[in-house]
Amino acid sequence: MKKALVVRLSSLGDVVLSSVLIEPLVRAGYKPFLLTFKPYHTLFEDDWRINAIGTTREELFSEELIEELRRQRFDLFVDVHRNLRTFRLRRKLGGRWLSYKKGSLRRRLAVRFQRFRTPYYVTESYLNALGSIGEPADPFPKILVSEERLEKLREVLPSEEFIALGPGARYRKKRYPYFKEVAELLRENNFEVVWLGDEDDRRFLGKVEGVNLCGRLGLADVLGVISLAKVFVGNDSGLLHCARAVKTPAVQIYGGTHPTFGFSLYPEEGKVVFRGLECQPCDVHGRGACRFGDYRCLEIEPSLILSETLRLVSARVRKV
Repeated sequence: MKKALVVRLSSLGDVVLSSVLIEPLVRAGYKPFLLTFKPYHTLFEDDWRINAIGTTREELFSEELIEELRRQRFDLFVDVHRNLRTFRLRRKLGGRWLSYKKGSLRRRLAVRFQRFRTPYYVTESYLNALGSIGEPADPFPKILVSEERLEKLREVLPSEEFIALGPGARYRKKRYPYFKEVAELLRENNFEVVWLGDEDDRRFLGKVEGVNLCGRLGLADVLGVISLAKVFVGNDSGLLHCARAVKTPAVQIYGGTHPTFGFSLYPEEGKVVFRGLECQPCDVHGRGACRFGDYRCLEIEPSLILSETLRLVSARVRKV
């Protein structure tokens, strides 16, 4: 069987979205491999379709790793990171490489000029990198989680009637400040709440009502918990894309970024909550402080988030 190496080194959300390439490559007769930074390779622990190779920034160009990659004799390389590191990998490994169009210039112009805020999805760009290979292709990410893992998680989770909350994001402009209020409203509506994130999120949150699993799970278990939730509520961040990959309906809350950057839910995947202010977006990645000082883009009533969450729960029940 032919082999293909997908290269997406970071970050969490981007690595999850690269899973959109797995099925087209398989259909085209390739065994997919993924090269990424640790610990993102653990997302694919249960996914028999792909072999994930974890490395570090320090080890990426080590003789040991380069030789290991050469020994695999890949027939195809797919670069969906496209930075200086991956250009360097190309020179070291040779072979046939495909890469995606990042559209960096358009995205930067979209910060200043409304006419550049056109519809765009990163997963479609990833798929376009393949050209005719594996067409037609589904633009939705997908990562498999084993039933054995889900059974173990069911033993420690509160019930099947829970909502997963992902309050974290790398930058303040992307971090919705009213998750605790949303959690209180959900509990008043007879839903259990499960909090997900890392240790930084645990410290930032402090004491919360519900089950706080922030910093307590590996990434494969995070995927499992989200897959068991009725709905996931999160920011424009990596965990939101984890929900997409396990087909859990999601509410995506936008702050200082914008759907035009390519990381928005499709309508089939859930609901995007976005105020659409003139100052949105203010940065491609959401870095920096609000120039007004009030983070008005994130001033969204918790009752609205509750309403959208309940609507997704009802839609899921009807579908079942």
